[in-house]
Amino acid sequence: MCPFNVIAISKLIRKMFWHTVLCAFMISGNNAWGLTGKAQKIFKSNNIAVYQIQVVDLISQEKSVIGSGFKFNKKGLYGTNFHVISDVVDKPDQFRIEYHRDGMKKGELDLVAIDVAHDLAILKGPENKEETVVLGSSKLAQGSQVFPMGNPLDVGMVILEGTFNGLIGNKQYQHILTSASLNPGMSGGPAFGPRGKVIGINVAIEGNDLSYLVPVEYLKNLEKSLDAEGAKPGWRQIIQDQVLKRSDHLVSSAIKSEWKFEQFGSLKVPKNIMPLVIKCWGKSKKEDPKKNQFYFYSYKWCESKNNVYLSSRLGTGTIGYTFYSMESESLNSLEFYKKYSKEYSTGQFYRRYSKEEVTEFRCQDHFIQMAGNNWKAAYCVRGYKKYSLLNDVYVSLAILNDSKRKFIIQIGISGVNEPQTRRFLKKFLGGIEWTG
Repeated sequence: MCPFNVIAISKLIRKMFWHTVLCAFMISGNNAWGLTGKAQKIFKSNNIAVYQIQVVDLISQEKSVIGSGFKFNKKGLYGTNFHVISDVVDKPDQFRIEYHRDGMKKGELDLVAIDVAHDLAILKGPENKEETVVLGSSKLAQGSQVFPMGNPLDVGMVILEGTFNGLIGNKQYQHILTSASLNPGMSGGPAFGPRGKVIGINVAIEGNDLSYLVPVEYLKNLEKSLDAEGAKPGWRQIIQDQVLKRSDHLVSSAIKSEWKFEQFGSLKVPKNIMPLVIKCWGKSKKEDPKKNQFYFYSYKWCESKNNVYLSSRLGTGTIGYTFYSMESESLNSLEFYKKYSKEYSTGQFYRRYSKEEVTEFRCQDHFIQMAGNNWKAAYCVRGYKKYSLLNDVYVSLAILNDSKRKFIIQIGISGVNEPQTRRFLKKFLGGIEWTG
């Protein structure tokens, strides 16, 4: 769930207010409507420890981003999502962090720990005897009740009811899938289990009735890092190290795993190489000159679902690849080659980011032998201006044989160093075969 920009609040409130009231069981002060007894009990026990988190612009003195957070120990530590407060890291001279309850400012918070790979942050406020939530465990039975809390759309604190639908994703970077319908502004709030202990942190919306939570164990691990002795590097160095650690884990896991292969036209290509991380889709369209479709194409694309949020203007940490096949009986050789060349040259694998964030792609063209055929290959790299060791790597290959069926292969990995990528590419491309 991306940070909620206040410019959009007025538009979204009109559209979603009644949906929020009905689906989220709106709570104002200590009054609640439509909740089960268990939800009411959990709300009453924890409401005092759950807050709205605001990122405030220092010049206008108004909130720029809103989210939620919660106090989890007497030392004044608060948990939230990194993406809620990321602008403070990106532009520390422009923003500050405040925490509010019941429409009143309670104070300001300092950032003391981050985990961008799991989208978590720990904030520090004054030590006091105010109530805290209790951290529990994400190890629940399928179908267990889940109760997320937060402040959606800046309209007040709510508690939702949903079900626990298991842990998904790579073992080191998992999410909890829940049927609770989170709304913008609830990011960073706590999600309670049936015993009233925090089992996860609200993080993202998947659909009308599906949302993601960050397992509470990652927050516990981040808290332990605060006790580590010695001076710590700056936030950007920490972020870079965490992104590289994550990408190295995912790439290494992919390389070590045993891949399956499948037929794609005349090629034998890797199937879904990491089913827990990468999801695949397909599309095809038949040649039909009567409908101005002058060539057949088949397209398969696979990409990782969850990336790493660095700022409101930059994300990273994805792995993806595509296979594209085309042929034509209607077009002559020259016309067909023009269409084929256009598909090869216009393929875009990454979002466009501003020049303040990334460099332009630097590309090298090569002619290579692969799967018994000649291919034209472009190897492209762009760097991150604020993170010197992070790169986005993009490879595009087009077959050059005389067959009427042409193929394009594209591979992209973001937030990596190049040695990681080259090891992955060697295995990926080395497994492709031409079957005729």
